[in-house]
Formats: sequence, C-alpha cells, structure tokens
Amino acid sequence: MPFVSQIKRQTDYNLFSSTTPIVIDNGASNFRIGWAGENDPRVIFRNIVQRPRHKTTGETVSIVGDHDTTLLKYFDCSRSGPRSAFDSNVVYQFEIMEYILDFGFDRLGANGSEIDHPVLITECILNPVQSRSKMAELLFETYGVPSVAFGVDAAFSYKYNQQHGICDKDGLAICPGFTTTHVIPFIDGEPVYKGCSRTNIGGYHVTDYLKQLLSLKYPHHMARFTWEKVEDLKMEHCYIATDYASEARLFQKGTKEAEEKTRCWQLPWVPPPIEEPPSEEEIARKAAIKERQGQRLREMAEAKKSSRINEFENQLRGLEFLLQQLEKVEESEISYFLKDTGYVSRQEIESALAKVTQSLRKVKGEPKGEQAEVEEKTDEKYPLVNIPDNMLTPDQLREKRRQMFLKTTSDGRQRAKQKRVEEDLERERKNQLDEKKRLENPELYLGEMRTKYKELCEKVEQRKRLKTNGNNSNGNGMSGGVGRGERLNAAQRERMRLLTTAAFDRGKGEDNFGAKDEDWQLYKLMSKDNDEDDEGLQEIDPTFVPKPEPGPSQSAADTPRSRPLTKEDFQILLGVERFRCPEILFHPNLVGIDQAGLDEMAGVSMRRLSSKDQVLDERLTNSILMTGGSCLYPGLSERIEAGIRMIRPCGSPIKVVRALDPVLDAWRGASLYADAVQFPQQMRAEFFSDSSMAQAKHSILDRAVTCVSSPRAISSLSSPSKTSSCSDRFIPCRSSSRLHTFGLREKESPVKEGGNEAYARLLKSELFGSDFGSFSSPAGGQGGLGSPSKNMLRFKTDHSGPNSPVFLLQSLDMIVGFLRIVDKEDCFEPLLLNIEDSVQEMNVLAVGLGTCVYLWTASNSKVTRLCDLGPNDSVCSVQWTREGSYISVGTQLGQVQVWDGTQCKRVRTMGGHQTRTSVLAWNSRTLASGSRDRNILQHDLRVSSDYVSKLIGHKSEVCGLKWSHDDRELASGGNDNQLLVWNQHSQLPVLTLTEHTAAVKAIAWSPHQSGLLASGGGTADRCIRFWNTTNGHQLNHVDTGSQVCNLVWSKNVNELVSTHGYSQNQIMVWKYPSLSKVATLVGHSLRVLYLAMSPDGQTIVTGAGDETLRFWNVFPSMKTQTPVKDTGLWSLGRTQIR
Repeated sequence: MPFVSQIKRQTDYNLFSSTTPIVIDNGASNFRIGWAGENDPRVIFRNIVQRPRHKTTGETVSIVGDHDTTLLKYFDCSRSGPRSAFDSNVVYQFEIMEYILDFGFDRLGANGSEIDHPVLITECILNPVQSRSKMAELLFETYGVPSVAFGVDAAFSYKYNQQHGICDKDGLAICPGFTTTHVIPFIDGEPVYKGCSRTNIGGYHVTDYLKQLLSLKYPHHMARFTWEKVEDLKMEHCYIATDYASEARLFQKGTKEAEEKTRCWQLPWVPPPIEEPPSEEEIARKAAIKERQGQRLREMAEAKKSSRINEFENQLRGLEFLLQQLEKVEESEISYFLKDTGYVSRQEIESALAKVTQSLRKVKGEPKGEQAEVEEKTDEKYPLVNIPDNMLTPDQLREKRRQMFLKTTSDGRQRAKQKRVEEDLERERKNQLDEKKRLENPELYLGEMRTKYKELCEKVEQRKRLKTNGNNSNGNGMSGGVGRGERLNAAQRERMRLLTTAAFDRGKGEDNFGAKDEDWQLYKLMSKDNDEDDEGLQEIDPTFVPKPEPGPSQSAADTPRSRPLTKEDFQILLGVERFRCPEILFHPNLVGIDQAGLDEMAGVSMRRLSSKDQVLDERLTNSILMTGGSCLYPGLSERIEAGIRMIRPCGSPIKVVRALDPVLDAWRGASLYADAVQFPQQMRAEFFSDSSMAQAKHSILDRAVTCVSSPRAISSLSSPSKTSSCSDRFIPCRSSSRLHTFGLREKESPVKEGGNEAYARLLKSELFGSDFGSFSSPAGGQGGLGSPSKNMLRFKTDHSGPNSPVFLLQSLDMIVGFLRIVDKEDCFEPLLLNIEDSVQEMNVLAVGLGTCVYLWTASNSKVTRLCDLGPNDSVCSVQWTREGSYISVGTQLGQVQVWDGTQCKRVRTMGGHQTRTSVLAWNSRTLASGSRDRNILQHDLRVSSDYVSKLIGHKSEVCGLKWSHDDRELASGGNDNQLLVWNQHSQLPVLTLTEHTAAVKAIAWSPHQSGLLASGGGTADRCIRFWNTTNGHQLNHVDTGSQVCNLVWSKNVNELVSTHGYSQNQIMVWKYPSLSKVATLVGHSLRVLYLAMSPDGQTIVTGAGDETLRFWNVFPSMKTQTPVKDTGLWSLGRTQIR
C-alpha cells in the first residue's frame, strides 16, 4: 500500500484546552502528530528535510516531508538530497529536527511561537540520555512547552494491542522498524529492558537492496527507480518465503509456478504508428499528382530553356554585329570605338563570342563533338602565349597571363576527358575478360571472387579496428603499446608523407606551388581515404553498404538501433527480487551485516532474562506480537513461527500475531495513555542547574526513562512532594522555581506542586548567608539538608577550580533582579538574537527580557527597569554606544529605539525594518541595525529620516553585525552562511566570504591588528575563521567541535574568547596567532547564547538557556596580572584562569 501523507493544516487548535496533551510518534520513517484521546493522528508526513536552491534566484528553501514533483522543477536538488535527523534510530541532527517540529506544529494549527500543551513524544528503546536531553532542550527552549514525557513506541503498541486482546500480558514484541529491529520481552504487561535485543536492519535496508538489484538488472531505466517508487513496489509485491532455498530453486528452474509469481511493472510506452499499405485508388491518385507535378516541372524547365536560348542568341547577334562594325574601323580608332561597349580589344570580343556560342550549344543540347571543335578553334585565340615577355607591352603582358590561364584550363579539361575515355575502355576490356573467364570455367571464377571478397572484408575490419582503438597486432595477435606510426593505416601514412614533403619543399626556392596541375593533385590524394576496399566489395557484391562510423560528437542515441523498441523493453519484471530483498530481515549477511535475524533475536532475548522458568518461556512464545512498518510482508508470521520452533523444544506453544495496525498502533497507544486521568500527575519536570546534583540523580533519570514508557513503573514512583526532595528529570520547569522563597519579591506568586523547596532553601542560604532567614526541612525542621559553612559565591576556597565562574546569578528569573522578570520562554530564536550587551564605562549591564530592558549596576548591584515595550512587542537586541550613556533597543516589530540610560528616557524611535531587529552595532556617529527582512539599515541621530542608507546583500536573516575599531568597515553575518564586509563609501559589499557552512552570528574585530576579523559558524560549521579584510584572504581557522555563538577579543592581550552551543556548551579562550587553547570554561548546561565584556577588559559575562548569567575573570589587566577587587554588594575574590 503506497504511503499517503496527511499535511492539511488543522483549524481547531484553539478549541483544545492547554491541558490536552499533544502526542508525537517521532519515527525514523514517518512523523505523526495529533491530540491525546483521538483514534488517528491529525498530521502524517515523511521524517525528512530537503534544502534545494531556486534555479533563478539562488535562494535556499526548506522542504519538509514529501516534496511536490511539480514544484521541484524550479529548484536545483542535485546538491541537496533528503536529510534525516536520525542516525540509525536515534535523533542526532537537532537542526533538522527543529524543521520537522516546526512543520508538524504548524500543520497541527499552532499560531503563536509557543506550544502551551504538554507533549508526549516517542523514542527508541534505551535511547541515549544525550539525545533525550537535547530533545527536551529543543522542546523547552524553542517551543516553550510546559512539560514533556518520553515513551518507547514498541511498548505503546504492545499495551494498545493487549487492551484489545490481541496479545497477552507475557509475550514478545518483535518490532522491525525503518532502520533497526528490536525484540522486547514483556512480563506481567511490563517491558523487561534487560532482555531486549537489537539488530541494525530494517525497512530502509530492504528498500535500498531492492533499488540496487533493479538498477543492476535494468540499467537503462535507472532514473525510474526513485526511492518513493521502489518503496511502493516493496510494499505491494514483496513477500517472505517460508523456505528461501526451495523458493530460489523454483525460480532458477523457471517453472510455471515461478512465472505466476513474477510481477510485471509496465513503464510508459507509446507504440510506433503502424503504416497500412495504400489502396490501389490511393496509389493511382498519388501517381496522377506526381505526373501533374512532373509535367508542370517540365513545362517550367522548357520555358526557362527557351528564355536562356533567346538571351544567348541576342548576345551572339550583338557580338557578331560588333565584329562586323569593327572591320570597318581603322586600327588606330579601335580603342575609341570600343570605349562605350565595355570591351578593350578585338580579342576580348572574340573570346566573349566563343563563350556565348559554347553556352548556346550547351543549352540546345548539341553533341560534344561540336564543342570539341569549338575548343580546338580556341587554340588559335592565344597568340601571345609563345611571344617572349620582353617583346610585349604591360597591357599585352596582362593579356598573356590571362591567355595562359585559359589555355591551361582548356588543356586540363582535354586531359581529364582523355583519361576518362581511357578508363572506360580499360573497364570495358576488363569486364569482357571477366565474362570470358566466367563462361569458360564458372566454378573457378566463383572461387576467385569468394577469395577476393574475403580478403577485402578482412581489410575493412582491420581498418575499423585501427580507427576505433588503435590496437595493433604485433605479430602475435596481442595488442600492445605501439607508436603513432604503427597505428596508422596505409592511407593515413601516405597523407602524412605528402604533408611532410610539401612542408620541406617550402623555402627551397620560389614559392611556385600551384603553377602546375600536378601540384593540385596533392589535395585530392590527401582527402582520399583508403576506400578502395569498400569499392571492391561493392563491385563484387552490389548489395554491400558500408556502415557509417559515429564520430566523437555523435551520441549513442543517434546511432542506428538494431531493432525498434517494443513494449517488452519497457517492462520491469519482479521475480526473485520479491522474496530475496525482505530475506535480509532473517539473514542480514546478504547485505554484509553480520548480525542475527528476527527468529534468532527472539531466542537471544529469552536467554537474556535471568529467569530459567520453562513455563515463562512458554508464555512468552505463546504471545509474539509483530508491530512496526516492516512487518506487513505476507508470510512473515509463518516464517517467524517456523524459525522459533527450530530453537524451542518440541511441543512448545508458539503463537505469532500481527498488531491491529502495525504502523499506527504506537501512536494510538501513546494517545490512549496520554488521555488517562493520571497522566498529568505523572508528567513531572523540574530543573537542576547544579551539575553535581544532576549527576547524583542519574539513577533517578534512568528510572524516569522506564517510567514514561511503562505505566506501572510510573505509578510506582511516589510524588515528589512526599518522598523525593529532588526531581527525577533534568528538564527545566519555570513555574516551580519558587522565587518567593528567596524573599526577592514583594508579593508571593502561586506555587506549582512538584517544586523543590529543600533545594531552594539551601540555595538561598548559600547565596546570602545562614542569617538571611531560618532554614529548616520541609517536614518542620527535622532532618534538614546540611549546609556547608562557606558561601558558594567565594571561589578562592578549596572547592573552586580554575575554571569556575567568578560568581553565578542563578536562574534567569534571579539574575537581574530582584524584581519580577519575564521568563526566557519569551525569547524568539535565541541563537539569532542579542539581548545582552557589555558593561560600558558606567559599569552597567543591560539585559533584555521579554518586553523589558533591565540595567544592572555592578558597583551596587542595583537593578533598574529601563523600558517596557508593552504586550504587543518584545526586545530582540540591545547595544550601548561606545561613549556616552545611550543604549539602542531593537524590537520584534522592526523598530529601533534609542534610550538615555542615565535618565531612563527615550530619545528617538526609528523604523524601516519589516520584521524583528535582531542585531545592532554602533560606531562613533551612526547606528547599524540588521533584521530578519535581510536588510541592514544605517541610522544617524543627527538627521530626521529613519535611516540614511540601506545595505542589501544577505539572502536570509542578519544575525551578526560589528563595526571595526577605526569605523571604516562593517562586518555582517547572516543565516545564509555568508560573511559580508562593507565600507562607508558603497552600498555593495566589498568582500563576500562564503567558506562558512552554517549561520554566522559570532563576529569580532581585533583591536590589536587592523583588518583582522574573526567569525564563527553554527552547528554545521563549528569553525572560527580569521580573515584579512584588506585582501579577502582567510588567514587561519580552527574547528571548535561545537556551535560558535559569540566571539570577543581581549582589550589587554592578543587573545579572544568564544562561547558555544551544541553540543558541549563550553567557553573557550584562544591565543592568537598560534590558536592554542588557553582554557576551557564549563558551567552552563545549555547553549551559551550571550556574551559581554567589562570596561577594564578582564571580566566577561555569559548568558545561556539554562537561565543563568555567569561572570568569569578570563583576561589580565593592562598593567598587572594580580587579581582585581570590587567594592560592591558582590565583593568577590577573583580567580585567574591561567
């Protein structure tokens, strides 16, 4: 059954309450999404992404799922094939996964940037924690989902079929999927993961194997075997053979049963038109038409002939009359008499008369003998040929040369005519002799002709071999390395000899080539190929036709075919391929995978169980459920039953059943589970920022993996408010941060059940001291958590390492504040935004959160709200001026606002962008802004217009922007993987650098060397590249291993610091130009998206998706390497990283 997508956009998204979970079956082949409690998913499409370029504009577009073949003709797909987010059955390409989720949520009907519904998403069994944490990070950071649960797709399918009575509580689930196959034992309705087994073979390998076999069998139709079509052929025609060897022998013998099992796929074919023989009436009609046309042509030719005869006769009479008049004129007056006639002498008139007479005879068709007489008479017309040149005047010399040319031409014609006559006579004599021999001894004559025919055929074949591949028999019939001269035939060697002779004769005297008729024979000899053999064959066998040899420019399609193509040439026969391809599920070694098959995996899973109970083994084999898209082949259940019977004792009960719907049962089981009443209480998601505590709860994480996929295991866990003081998931939940317990808010906010009060109290005590407030355990002060006597912020103790932050502002709600701050879920695509700017000369840090911008003063830790954009807008970027107190704010609606940071007063609002302003950059006088509309605007506060110039060059969102320190050059990076450099004198980029293979957000100009620019690429690139902008050359690059989010150069030393995202989330300090790594700073658990530097160039502040700002002392001062002290509220001992 061919796969059919369901991608129609739903319109009832807003009708579901925020408590209704969204169920996602994230399979390696197909993506299914819908609402909990429903029987079928709303949206289904292939789990692939393709990014072709438009053939005209060059713009890259993203196509998710099945592509429309009618639209792909406008795109170039040769450089970008379909890409999957899966490696085997584990998600590892989360950028592709983000495209998939975007499309899925959009088709489900989501309108906003956030998904306010719980999400239940399926995963493979024993999914790595790294992949699960990245998926959770993607769902929380990008889509702002309130909670997430993960479940094993095979477990959902088994539970769904168990509820419908298809399988028992004890049994085996055999799940042949798209790229892998799993066998999971179930005991008492619960999966036993220690007994699972897996093999890396699935439906993908079956389709690929079938595609290879058909391409080898029908190479001329290889373009027809697209992946989608081969997938359809597999699902419609493939089956599992009960006995593979006997089935193969059946097809090898070619029996009638094998012919009946063979399927035929007829490709489009148009039969050639059949020409019926014309009737007698049609033949007569065509003959009459042809006769009329011939008569008309003959009449036209006769009229033309008469017209030419009249014309020549008139010319002849005129020339004869002119000669008669010339007889009466004196010799001295001849030139004067002929002045107006166009002739200069009597000889010229006589020559014209002879030509006209000859043309007239030719038109009338008079015999050639008369023409010969005329030519003989013309010999008397060359009186100057034999007179020496010194006796002639210049005019007579010119006339002599003309007469010599005419006489030479006439003589040449006579000789050619005589030669033709002699050849005709010789041919006639030879024919008479051959006829005489044939009559005297016919058998001998026939033998001679056959021998001659054979010799000529061998010569022709030899010449063809020499022309095609240059092979030469060196006496032993073997081809070897021969010289150019040995590869040439006789005619070609003669042609080379003539050319060489002509070349060497030049320069030995006068260049008189062509004066003799023999000279012109050279060209005839050179152009004549060795075709005497073909001519001889044509003489012996009149039916012989030499085959034309295709030239180098003649394609194989132009060569004549041996026979016309028929309907059978466009038929694809599926015979042994029908059962040979799916056989790899039982014998993966057919495709080079040395692993076990389905039947053997079932035995392996039962042996892995610790129990040796024979009765349990019988219960397991008595309920074997097949689920997954690759279990739809006919004969699969019988083959599995026969294979398991071979490894079980005689008489063991074996029952193999197929799921109700092997493709959709996993989603339906998840939907049924998410619709249960206890599901909201089981979806617990809290966040630990302290990495040590997260590591301590690793075992709980492992239990959580099992509990989400197993309802019984979930119900066995106690509520966190009763028995657990720590969360079972390393997943953020903003509503359970319990900020009111820190005494930072004037008004308490409602607390969501599941918060970690013990951890909150401990953190409050460690941040502000034990005397800040009483600390007791949730049970009333008994048995509370012990608190160390030292303050966690003082890192000069023995507990701190060289890579620890100077101090930590925990949980983006706590940072700035001490006031109510909008959660980080209000940020749009945080990688492309710049909502944190450096501490300027006032030592003030600006942070944009949601709709507000906050200023944090380092000297007294005072927090001031600068502005609030209102409910319809949000902050996308902030940037301080280099000198002064002005700060610019870029908004979601595309505005650029300029504020006075000291007075908290707005100075100017400028428009110009169509959508969000994601990046800002000040120079000494102007402000540059980059937007999602791909434009860069330059604003000048001294003029009234919104902007003074527009720079157009990027094909996607501008996410990086930096002015050089001398204000001469502006560097911009975009989501189109381009790095552009502009100057102040042109609106076109002076440099276009395209070496990056991902978005370029991180840009930094060196303050130590003019024209030195550093840039960093995203996840697909991971490199920091250094450029010389004076000549556009790349100086060096280094692969960091992670997404590069920010770059900043040290003001004091020739070093730079970089922050990173996927996958290590680290901060790295590099020494330039050696690019040696000075330090690697670890502390953030999610992407380090924001970076700023203090005015003294020693301290940096980083912000990440883990809701923390961390301050690091990474660079020395200009004059001393000693630690620096602060006198504000956060008086800290700073630790050097060196």
